[in-house]
Amino acid sequence: MPIETHIIYPSNKHNRPSPPSRVVLHGLDRIGSPIQIRNHRFFHAPTTKFDQLVDTLQSSLAEALELYPPVAGAIESDQKGDIYSLMGPKFNKGTPFLVEKKSTSYQGDTIDIGPRQDVILPESASVLAVKVTQFSCGTIAVASSFNHQITDLRGTLDFLELWALINRGEPIDVKHIPDDWTHTPGRFFQGLTTASAPKAPSPFLLLDTPALGPPAYLLVPSVATFWKLTSHDMERLKRDLSPPSDPTMTTWISSGDALASLACGAITRAREQTSVPRLQGRSSKEEPYEQVAMAADGRDRAPKNDMAGGHYFGNFNPLWNANISRSDLLDATPESASRVALAIRTALTKELSPEAIGYKISFLEDPTNQQPPGRISWSADLILTNWCKNDIKGPKLDFGWGKPFHATSGRGGSLPPGYCLMTHDYDTGDTTVLMTVEEKGVNELKSDTLLNRYATQTTE
Repeated sequence: MPIETHIIYPSNKHNRPSPPSRVVLHGLDRIGSPIQIRNHRFFHAPTTKFDQLVDTLQSSLAEALELYPPVAGAIESDQKGDIYSLMGPKFNKGTPFLVEKKSTSYQGDTIDIGPRQDVILPESASVLAVKVTQFSCGTIAVASSFNHQITDLRGTLDFLELWALINRGEPIDVKHIPDDWTHTPGRFFQGLTTASAPKAPSPFLLLDTPALGPPAYLLVPSVATFWKLTSHDMERLKRDLSPPSDPTMTTWISSGDALASLACGAITRAREQTSVPRLQGRSSKEEPYEQVAMAADGRDRAPKNDMAGGHYFGNFNPLWNANISRSDLLDATPESASRVALAIRTALTKELSPEAIGYKISFLEDPTNQQPPGRISWSADLILTNWCKNDIKGPKLDFGWGKPFHATSGRGGSLPPGYCLMTHDYDTGDTTVLMTVEEKGVNELKSDTLLNRYATQTTE
């Protein structure tokens, strides 16, 4: 069956305040390219007929779009380089909703499950695109693609969970829908931001002239590998990497710290053993460390605990940064990996404090740092994203036919080398790690002794 394309517009059921028509995006929205946040969810065959299922999904999506005006709206940039979220009937360009019936049975996630394949989304692209697929066995896939410049994973899930709730026919709690659509995270960190913040906090750089493009090393082709750790594997990993107790200092690490250490070490060793060139954007060979940056949701760090729970829609992943001893990363032993995990914990604790986040907000908002656009840049040897605290196939994503039995961050596209994405399956207790490395280093990564002690390579 050919793929059908429908265009979904917001409904007109709710008496909500009119949103501002034009909102400037924050520096945290602009530190990355307009890539996709993809969520592919797979459901066992429902009893509802497929055509009726699609009609209901489209109706509930229209209602969710009404309640989330930025998702129904558009993105626009001006001659100065500022980027805006446009909202309201004038800018509701319609959300593509693709439908496909496959003649083959479900065999796992594939690139064609997604609604669009762009590596970088053009400004003319819709904020959201959706594709619903029915396999010959009855399995249903619901795939979504969000423009990352509008929001992060948490904002994406807030919207998707609302869509699912409406589709289930449950009452809407407007307390979990933002009443302020401005991209102004500083309002949640009052007293911790300043008008002037001239010094760039790591991993950010303030360039004399705007960057003309991403760092060279990010443009090198990479190979993605997938690794699974059971709950028992994670327990062993944390136990083996936990530092000896020391009354003079904090020595506690989380399972996430241990996992980040394992991934960073494996990628660093694979690069070193195959002499991967240190291109522009990476630490120099003379420096004794590798720079690690991680995107971490900062909503729960707001002093009044009033930012999480659906109250802020936008990107709020204040990157934390750590300079990790290269010699420790290159030593494939639990003792060295333990020191790496502790360094990660120390950096995370310091850089995700409300005070540190407040300063990063100030730096990104300081007008002297914003003009001309492109002066604020960042890079790192290793880039981590941890989705483990988000249940991407949990009951809140049940459309009314049962929750997903499988969910992924999508397939296809292009990922930079030295990237790591961690997700957790709350049903099985398994943790999956996507790791990328330059093509030259992939065989060394796959054979890393410490990595293989705890993790098993998988296909997705």
